[in-house]
Amino acid sequence: MRRPILWMLSLAVAAMIGAALWSARTRVPENSVLVLEVGGELDEAPARDLLSQWQARGPALPTLLLLLDMAAADARVKAVLVHIRPLSIGYARVQELRDAIAHVRSSGKRVVALVDETSLNATRELYLAAAADQTFIEPASLAPLAGIAGQYLHLAGFFEKIGIHWQVSRVGEYKSAVEQFAAREMSPKAREMTDALLDGIFAQIVEGIAKGRGIDAAEVRELVDAAPGTPDELVAAKLADGVASRQDVLEKAGLAGANELEAEAYARVDASSLGLRNGPAIALVFGEGAIVEERGRGFSRVFAADETVKALDDAAKDDEIRAVVFRINSPGGGAQPSDKVWRAVSRVRAVKPIVVSMADYAASGGYYVASGANAIVAQPATLTGSIGVYLLRPSFTGLYQKLEIGREVIERGPYASVTGGDRPFTAEQQARTDSFLETSYRDFLARVSAGRGIPTDTVDTLARGRVWLGSDAFARKLVDEVGGLRTAVERARVEAGIQNEPDPVRRILPTPRTATEQLRELIRGDARDQLLRALLPGDLPFAFALDWLPLDGALAYFPPYWIEIR
Repeated sequence: MRRPILWMLSLAVAAMIGAALWSARTRVPENSVLVLEVGGELDEAPARDLLSQWQARGPALPTLLLLLDMAAADARVKAVLVHIRPLSIGYARVQELRDAIAHVRSSGKRVVALVDETSLNATRELYLAAAADQTFIEPASLAPLAGIAGQYLHLAGFFEKIGIHWQVSRVGEYKSAVEQFAAREMSPKAREMTDALLDGIFAQIVEGIAKGRGIDAAEVRELVDAAPGTPDELVAAKLADGVASRQDVLEKAGLAGANELEAEAYARVDASSLGLRNGPAIALVFGEGAIVEERGRGFSRVFAADETVKALDDAAKDDEIRAVVFRINSPGGGAQPSDKVWRAVSRVRAVKPIVVSMADYAASGGYYVASGANAIVAQPATLTGSIGVYLLRPSFTGLYQKLEIGREVIERGPYASVTGGDRPFTAEQQARTDSFLETSYRDFLARVSAGRGIPTDTVDTLARGRVWLGSDAFARKLVDEVGGLRTAVERARVEAGIQNEPDPVRRILPTPRTATEQLRELIRGDARDQLLRALLPGDLPFAFALDWLPLDGALAYFPPYWIEIR
């Protein structure tokens, strides 16, 4: 009994200390330079309770965006130094940071980038740095402009060797998620789509670096072929302005004598004192990870439908909330939880505007849940679409034979054993399963058609499981605007008729868990996955990363393969 009491007292004391530290307002001197450390993974939602703060691996993306907004509005901040370390985010979120840097520069403030990493490919980091006024490279860094690539595994041969055969049913010739397990090589349609995605993102990178560094796009493509990577090579290639350490970068940038302002300290400044976040309330709801019914005890971040539905319903019922911005960073998920979230989005839309902001990806089930909103905003490099459905089920007959395992299936009804995996589908079972998937696909088309106001036949031509870049989705009316969270908030203000009122307060839902609730979850074990993620390295083994994949015959809305473009 004494131990739980000590736990609760410790948490209470920690909370009080944290509140006291937070309440201590930061004094911002004149001639300040805000220093932002940007690297690794960027969480989508700011940490707002003790467990989340412990789990967090640095400032969340919305926090960085807010700090840049504040710097743009704060007369005491003369410039911003962005210290760029190796990034583990997609190109869409890099573009969001580039847009925020551009906003700071448009306010008359200078932005200096310092690239600090050693890797064999720093294209992502150099693309971000090119948005700044000046770029410097840390001495002894290795940061080649090497281009982009996607790596795709096909495991059918491996599974055949151990006697496992994958049963596949899908609607959409581009719906190639099944190929990772059930094929030996990439299908022609998957290759066509992948080439288009890589070509599109590469063109955006080339254009962004060329514009930011003031060099010709053709020259940037030649530089990629040469892969300059040492500090001197990057300066000679005009990809950087000089070589500088963290200690002397401000002096070399012409900012000697400026007062350095750390992000952690600046975050304690009240944004409303700068004329920000002091208007009507809008809700921010975040959905990140694979869409599942509820949060389980796996290792991966998941987009829990039950939590998201409650947050959306709470926002719909709250009369003080004038609009909702629903931020999605999801590759998709289960058909049923996706539909539950779509219906919650529709309930919000019935009473107030809801605008979706897509991050690195909002594909398949991620697009399904987005399609019910009043408007969708995506970055040019966002991966979206993938309107299709598949089922993937293993058959262990060959493995049983190899291991000389006997098996018997006694059933009542020709479809009863379909989920067992003890033997392949019969022709009757395959036909019935295909009909279920066709119905699910038609439902998907109907949801998109209703939400987007596009005829179902037109949606079908854009669907078939194909993934689109945000820029291409915009051209095909699957997306309404190109931009990030800032653009989505502005669209929500217009939809709600509050565009002429002060910058809205962002109210993040669901509300933070209390210390008592977190303690109860720890005792029950519900928060085990969060603790493990806080203790384990950032890049989990592939086997753990796959713990949410529906490999048991459940209907799923997922995009092709494991989407990651390096």
